[in-house]
Amino acid sequence: MTAKAADKPRVPWRKRVARIALEIALVVAVYVGVSAWQGRKLVGQGETAPAFTLTALDGKQVALADLKGKRVLLHFWATWCGVCRQEHGALNAVQAGLGPDEVLLSVVADSEDPEAIRRYAAEAGIRYPVLLADAAVVRSYRVGAFPTNYFVSKDGQITGHTVGMSTRIGMNARLGCAR
Repeated sequence: MTAKAADKPRVPWRKRVARIALEIALVVAVYVGVSAWQGRKLVGQGETAPAFTLTALDGKQVALADLKGKRVLLHFWATWCGVCRQEHGALNAVQAGLGPDEVLLSVVADSEDPEAIRRYAAEAGIRYPVLLADAAVVRSYRVGAFPTNYFVSKDGQITGHTVGMSTRIGMNARLGCAR
């Protein structure tokens, strides 16, 4: 031990624990504050999810109304979004673990060229449904940043939303709460 280290008084363990607890509380407060700020303009919890019918990459029409009775994770993303790219693996894992009353729908916002989106999905290894968005759907969900996730209950009510990076565990937990 150096002379300088020996000269420093040792901080009591209670003060160290209190400092760590304070730092954790600060991080949590910042996270909650940033999350609330990012979601301030989104469709609110308890509101009815805006209706839509969109075309999937396989050409089928998908209507939100047809999914009544199922919990839905709506994932809005764009091919140019770096954070969105990082979530493909987590979304593949969510898709693989879905129960019979759960649905994951991803809505790609930059869908002007469906063939380019198909190539992108194949190259990225996407194994979950990709719907081609139109501007009206993106506006109706008030999506201003990517990725944005909405969690919809079996009766079509928004139960939560997130903006930014989410983990597989976080998405599964929020989808599970969409009752």
